[in-house]
Amino acid sequence: MLFFGLLVSIVAVLGSKENTLLNAYLPGDIIIGGLFPLHLQTNRTTIPRPVSCSHYSSQMFLQTQMMIYAIGEVNQRKLLPNITLGYHIYDTCADATLAIRATLELMKDRYLSDPQRCLHPPNASLVQPKVMAVIGERFSEVSIAVARTVALSSVTQISYASTSELLSRKLKFPTFLRTISSDEYQTKAIAELVKLFNWKTVAVIGSDDEYGKYGSDRLSHYFSKIKDVCIEFIDILPGDFSKNNSETHKRLADLVDNVNKSTAEAIVIFTKGSNVAILIEAAIKYKLNRTWIASDAWSTSTTLATLPGIEMAGQVFGFDSMRNVVPGFKDYIMSMFNGTTNTILDHYLTHYPLCSNESRNDKRDNCILTHTMQETGQCVDLKCLASHMEENDIYCVYLAVQVIVEGIRRLLECDHQNCKRHTKFTALELFMEIKKVNFTVDRTHLFFDINGDPSLGYDILHWDTAAKTQHEIIKIIGEYWPNRNIVVPQDIVQRMHSVKLTAYNCSKTCKPGQELKKQNAQLHCCSDCVPCAEGEYSTREVGGTEVRKTHTSMGRTCNYTQEGQNLDNEPTTSDLQRGCTVQTSCPPCRYNKSLYHGNICKACYFEFWTEEVKMDTHKKHRLDFKDTDLKNRFSTAF
Repeated sequence: MLFFGLLVSIVAVLGSKENTLLNAYLPGDIIIGGLFPLHLQTNRTTIPRPVSCSHYSSQMFLQTQMMIYAIGEVNQRKLLPNITLGYHIYDTCADATLAIRATLELMKDRYLSDPQRCLHPPNASLVQPKVMAVIGERFSEVSIAVARTVALSSVTQISYASTSELLSRKLKFPTFLRTISSDEYQTKAIAELVKLFNWKTVAVIGSDDEYGKYGSDRLSHYFSKIKDVCIEFIDILPGDFSKNNSETHKRLADLVDNVNKSTAEAIVIFTKGSNVAILIEAAIKYKLNRTWIASDAWSTSTTLATLPGIEMAGQVFGFDSMRNVVPGFKDYIMSMFNGTTNTILDHYLTHYPLCSNESRNDKRDNCILTHTMQETGQCVDLKCLASHMEENDIYCVYLAVQVIVEGIRRLLECDHQNCKRHTKFTALELFMEIKKVNFTVDRTHLFFDINGDPSLGYDILHWDTAAKTQHEIIKIIGEYWPNRNIVVPQDIVQRMHSVKLTAYNCSKTCKPGQELKKQNAQLHCCSDCVPCAEGEYSTREVGGTEVRKTHTSMGRTCNYTQEGQNLDNEPTTSDLQRGCTVQTSCPPCRYNKSLYHGNICKACYFEFWTEEVKMDTHKKHRLDFKDTDLKNRFSTAF
């Protein structure tokens, strides 16, 4: 009851002018809602006060225009005969509370036109929300708040960027779907890259929100399953880190000091882009020069990749959904959005005017889209805007529209000429059809598993900060598909494996006769090569991991001759590398008359695994081995 009371209170203030959120509306037979963080920050604090939004994002603006473009294409091509799609898109300011307000706006005309009706609707089976499906939000924490709200009326929610594994829990979020893979696969892919590149020491930076917290937990889980990988530290940033206040500065100073002292070969940053911007700017300022692994929240950020001095931060590897391009969208932008008009577009052009012909050429040479453009008086070049959009997020918005359209086609039984059913249907009916879609859009085959997640692959990225043009900085170097092997060019893998001693004087592999051992308690992930302990030896390297065996029954180090060792010859190289002393004659066997075949020792060391020897009725000896492989090898020794 308390929750419904809160809804009524929120709805009561939605109509007030000072609380109006930036939005765009187009009427239609079926309305699709949209939730996008056009502004990335608010002035919200622990003290209640009027909330204002800041840090306008050109990338988020483009995503709203993608939704408008895709819906316009459906209407123009008459993919739903005699049916017109409309939209209602809201700016959430990346804030969960404002997102709930916007969500209630989308549903209030039919469901909440009278706020008290949400408590006791006259006929709940007939009451339906204004929108039948919602696209958004971007951030997992906000999508979770929205998912709880839309589930009240069974409205389908399709996120284009929220990847938190928590959203896969259908008992909590029954109508949530997404057109981007879950972090379950992304975190597993990151762990696979660490293993493939033979990195032995890693660190993780997350954040106190659903995306960063759950992502960090999953990374810790998968790293713990990889032999010889040590997590040096996990640092969880506070939820308000992006406010960039005095607390942020103190927290940042501690983190920079932690990174400076770290011996981690790779540092994973799994948090939202606004947090990463502060971290990378500090990495440049203090010339940290580390290897960073970017989550999909910032791996394709041209804004970060083009920061002055980015090479001082170090090299960046990253993961993002496989890149696809929406046909015709760049041309749509270049044509000044084909003459269309909407409130969000008008707002953008008012605050960020287009460049004149005189300034256009200079602008193309240094195209950086940031929230400070308005403050610095920078203009926007359409070609710059079209060339530097984050295409993966754009494509996922496009997929979300196509999924809803396919669900409507299935529900209304549409062909190319007409739809058999009327447009009066319930939100639940539409959701049941949407979650069953199984179709191909361009080259992308899309369907949802029982958790509402698609099975889509990842591009593995690398930032080439020496690239001549900004557009060439972020390059694809490999790919990963869920439940398949990670694919990276062999020359890159070999280059990573060639590193035997890290820049922090930590050994990764040792010579035969040595083992890796932690010598410095303060550097708990850093190992040195030391001679094998008494009674132990190392033989060979397998993927950088020392294979070690212990023979305690002899009471001395490796004091035996190998099977097949010729008594007349010198000890083999492998014997000497192990630090073994080689016997000059074969030792007698308590249960065998002869161990010789000519002057070759037949099997001098099998007895170290002997548990018992029994005589059977045929006067033959039988050995019981602890080691199955040795048992097979020596089954014919007698």
